[in-house]
Amino acid sequence: MELHGVLLDLVIVIGCSLGFAMLLQQVRIPPAVAYIVTGLVVGPSALGLVNDKELLNILGELGVIMLLFFIGMEVSLPRLIASWRIAVLGTTAQMLLSVGICSFGAWLLGWTWQAGLLFGFIISMSSTAVVLTLLKSNNELETPFGQNALGVLLMQDMAIVPIMIVLGSMGKTANENHQVLLQLTGGMLLLGAVIWLLRNPSWKIPAIFRESADQEIMLGLLLCFAAAGLTAAIGLSAPFGAFLAGLLLKSSDQSHWVEEHLHSVYLIFVGIFFLSVGMLVDIRFVLNHWLMTITLTMAVFILNSGLNALVLRLLGENWRLALITGGLLSQIGELSFLLAALGTVQEIITDEGYHMAIVVIAMTLLLSPLWVLIIRKIVCNQHTTTFTSASVMDDLRRLKSHIMQQKQRYQEKFTGKRKH
Repeated sequence: MELHGVLLDLVIVIGCSLGFAMLLQQVRIPPAVAYIVTGLVVGPSALGLVNDKELLNILGELGVIMLLFFIGMEVSLPRLIASWRIAVLGTTAQMLLSVGICSFGAWLLGWTWQAGLLFGFIISMSSTAVVLTLLKSNNELETPFGQNALGVLLMQDMAIVPIMIVLGSMGKTANENHQVLLQLTGGMLLLGAVIWLLRNPSWKIPAIFRESADQEIMLGLLLCFAAAGLTAAIGLSAPFGAFLAGLLLKSSDQSHWVEEHLHSVYLIFVGIFFLSVGMLVDIRFVLNHWLMTITLTMAVFILNSGLNALVLRLLGENWRLALITGGLLSQIGELSFLLAALGTVQEIITDEGYHMAIVVIAMTLLLSPLWVLIIRKIVCNQHTTTFTSASVMDDLRRLKSHIMQQKQRYQEKFTGKRKH
């Protein structure tokens, strides 16, 4: 393709992103949805302007890595540790319930138990990119439900390792023992090194590496992707490694210059991730299976919202925060794409099952901001109704007190007249 053709496609993609973002901003829907819609429009199943989905997926994964890197530089570690009960117990309970419900559904439908296990793991993973984008756009990352959601997301990212080990031991191929040993040993050594650095936050990057803005930009990218590459090499989640790198920079008070120089690059890569999600949706497949797509998408939203809210409520959160957090965690995450692909390789699900899983994941990502908005409206209306009812009761009490005072005054006046 000639250069002017590439430039024209680039203009259309950027123009669509800008137009949809401006339009959706009027109804307080974040730009992430605009990027997903743009990917749907310009992708191979619609206009076909961009067909290299593999390249976009790689760039999108880099966007998720940078997102976790920046989140690590913003998170409050003491507050995150303080909410460990919700992160550990809540995530474990939610995953077990999801696997149990999906396994029971697979048994009713006559599927294999491996398929039920796979789908349970798929729907139990929430989207780090979508949830944190929603929290950051509303300045809610430091709120109690924002910290709860962040803790659950990080635990899910860590859980991807044992989940892939379990799935890798089933089906056509199986993980070799040395690979499992590498994952466990590497993970323990990495966490040990991170804990040591966090307890000794006085370490500094030599000034020779930061003598100009160009060096700081390259150094920031190097730290982000080197940490992600290290965790990926030992079989852990690449975004989790980037998060640890951001956390270390935050603990040593060296994150300000990284945020200053890399924020624009971060926004571009995260936008590309959401574009790639929209391009994964095959419109023809959705139209041919529209009823099942809608049914499964709504079932995922209701199930994930309900399970997360119930678990958080049992762990001591009030219903209002539990419902909001459950709504935030209701979609299926980007790591589930990896689980669905692994399920196909292991021949746990068929190609049609894989396509349906991809479509449902993408649809939940697309509709997640709208679902969260609906949950917020319901919760706020209930809160307002409760407040209004309390106000009405107070007014009735004041009115009753006023009537009793008037009655007493008239009785005294009438009694005085009779005495006279």
